[in-house]
Amino acid sequence: MKIKAMALCMLPCIAVKAQDKDLVAVTYNIASVKHNDTSATVRQFDAKFRLPVVQRGTNVVTAAVNYKNLALCNFPETFPGSLQAVSVQLFWVAKFAGNKSITVFANTGVYSDMRNVSGNDYRYAIGVRYRVHHSPRLSTGWGLAYAKQFFGNQLVPFIDVSYQPNDKWSLTGQFPIKPKLLYHFSKKLSAGIEMSGEGSSYRLGSKYDNRYMQLNQWTAHTKLEYLFAGRWQLNLAVGANLRQTYKLYSDASSVSWTIITIPLGNKDEPLQKIEGRGFNAQVGISFGL
Repeated sequence: MKIKAMALCMLPCIAVKAQDKDLVAVTYNIASVKHNDTSATVRQFDAKFRLPVVQRGTNVVTAAVNYKNLALCNFPETFPGSLQAVSVQLFWVAKFAGNKSITVFANTGVYSDMRNVSGNDYRYAIGVRYRVHHSPRLSTGWGLAYAKQFFGNQLVPFIDVSYQPNDKWSLTGQFPIKPKLLYHFSKKLSAGIEMSGEGSSYRLGSKYDNRYMQLNQWTAHTKLEYLFAGRWQLNLAVGANLRQTYKLYSDASSVSWTIITIPLGNKDEPLQKIEGRGFNAQVGISFGL
């Protein structure tokens, strides 16, 4: 058995990004949203770390710890002022002949306003991805993830792509969750566009009658990535929320299903909803292989 010490990796809670080789990543994001005639903002802080990797033959097991904090500024009093998430992710990768691999992943953690935390504040997700390295410049993968959200059951099908036709262009990420197209001016400087979709939920404490809050968001960014000091990378992005919704619900009374952020069939009506578009900006720093 070989044990290789590493520190945190940037991986989404539901999908796998094997092309990401970050050991630690910290990101700050700010988004604007309007409700009635009031301007509000959502400020989000993410910190993600990779834990030591265990390798035995062609099998690799690794883990990551993630922390997220959302500050809801100038929202109605019925909404919480902040939300937090602390989660652990486990990954098992089995490699096969012919440059093929299968990844099985799982995630669990507390997603709430951190008031009166109990077993009801836990969420979990599981999934699998099959990946093929066609050439040094092209690899593709197909995967499906299932998440048990507070609003019901969520399915996330995705196609994983890492394609670099030449030294100047690259297309990476998961479709339709988070694709990214970059132009590389040099080995250090790159710029491009990125789309991202997120559907998540948080349990609220007794102050809010044990309700839960659902967040849906689709964002488009123009990005700038700059590599410095060896393996450190600065990430800057500006763009817009093409769609963002914040909904308050009482405890789910039906077993609903959602594909990414699209509900299937009838769904419980929210007690309150804020919906709109707005400006979105992001700054982050990461350290990778």
